[in-house]
Amino acid sequence: MTPAPRSPDAVAPHTPTDSWDLLVSTALMGTARRAVPDTPDLPDTPAAEGAEALLDRAALATVRRNAGYTPGTAEPVAPDPGAVPLRITGTAADRLALIVAQRSEVLPEWLALVAAGGREVDHANIPALLEHGVHGTRLRPAIAAAVGARGRWLAGLNERWAYVTAERLPGDAFSEKEWTDGTPLERRRALTALRAGDPDAARALLASEWPSLGRAETRRGLLDTLSDRPVPGDAAFLDGVLDDQAANVRGLALSLLTRLPASAHAHRLRGYVREHARLGERRELVVDDIPATRADILRDLALVAPATARSGDDFERTWALITHAPLDVWTDLFGATPDEVFAAAGSARETRLRDAFANAIGLQRDQVWARAVLRLLGEAEGLVGRLADAARGRESAHVEALLGVLPEEERRAVVLAAARDRNRAKTRDTDLAHLARAVGAAWDRELCELFLDRLGGPAPEHGRTPSAYRALCELAAEHLPPERLADLPHDPPRRGSEAEAFLCLRETLRFRLDMHKEL
Repeated sequence: MTPAPRSPDAVAPHTPTDSWDLLVSTALMGTARRAVPDTPDLPDTPAAEGAEALLDRAALATVRRNAGYTPGTAEPVAPDPGAVPLRITGTAADRLALIVAQRSEVLPEWLALVAAGGREVDHANIPALLEHGVHGTRLRPAIAAAVGARGRWLAGLNERWAYVTAERLPGDAFSEKEWTDGTPLERRRALTALRAGDPDAARALLASEWPSLGRAETRRGLLDTLSDRPVPGDAAFLDGVLDDQAANVRGLALSLLTRLPASAHAHRLRGYVREHARLGERRELVVDDIPATRADILRDLALVAPATARSGDDFERTWALITHAPLDVWTDLFGATPDEVFAAAGSARETRLRDAFANAIGLQRDQVWARAVLRLLGEAEGLVGRLADAARGRESAHVEALLGVLPEEERRAVVLAAARDRNRAKTRDTDLAHLARAVGAAWDRELCELFLDRLGGPAPEHGRTPSAYRALCELAAEHLPPERLADLPHDPPRRGSEAEAFLCLRETLRFRLDMHKEL
């Protein structure tokens, strides 16, 4: 039996698994002669006819054939908008532009106020603020928080601002994509976020990647993510980093190990102290020179043997050992209290030993040692005198560093007591300036009263130093609560350059007071 002839418009039977052949056949014949075939194996296309419909379906079939699966359709998922940030506006925005351009000394306070209010910078001010952070590295975390997501987007368009992408923001979570495919700064932020929640996992991840990190700058940046809170489990990894070729990477590893006094590295440093330190006949401290041939000690102090002997190399090794060895080794070795060890260092032939101990106390943040040494210095010489010596460049203990170890409230109390100790040191303008710098924190009511009394009073009859009064005015402009403006006299109590400094103080306090009101 002969089959009946087929009409040109007839559609050949097909399986629903692939409409490609049907679409090709129709394309060859032309849609004027053959209708576009049904394609039940493909998603519906928008209402169209003729060649347009054929091309739409051919495109879908092509994607399916190339991708290996049948394309489908879905409703697009709207991104989570999150919390819409509240941005500064009006006079606050105008003041920020003025601060960045002319009054950068108050920018840290302004950023802190914005952060406390949960707000972000207006869009117009973001570029200038990002540019300020190029050189003002200390403010980068605060700037990153203030510019928010918009600032990070802008930072992707300008390499100078890329530092923002390394700063962790509240709520940041570890991103596998950023860690695997991100820039060095994005990888640093990802590792920082992981470190905040799981320190051991972050360190293990860094250790696994460490051999493949070619640039010293990259290694140091990622290693710095451990700085916020070193944990005992970091010790073995950090010990290995002491073999790094880059001096700045080794130095960072050493500073982190110094904060882990129970590590094997710390025990080795204790052993080196016992080997090289002793008390002399007058109970003075003696620390024998460390030979440049002691490769084990040099490694543990992140030092290298000098190619040629230089003046000061011997004491550089001694300084490094005292700075980084746990302070408890000295009290255990000599059966002495911290102040007795410090006194023995003061009796040494090497006059720089006391400075080395003060440096160690500051680096190791040891409050027990700081209190003992400050008490000893106050009894023997008066803190005011020691601060004045330090300001004049004399070899002396770093009193400001010692005070910085204490909690803010205790530090203010020590400074206040020193300022009022007129039996041992007459408190002049210059003395108060040294003490104000040593506080390094917000002034409480008593300190405010002390400085307000001096700033608003007449010049002393003796020991008047205009430059010291100007320094006091500058410090008060930064640390006095702005509402204390009302406690200063309206007219300058002194003349000449001191009057100008007083008027600048009043103007700065007024500026800060308006800034607080706006935010």
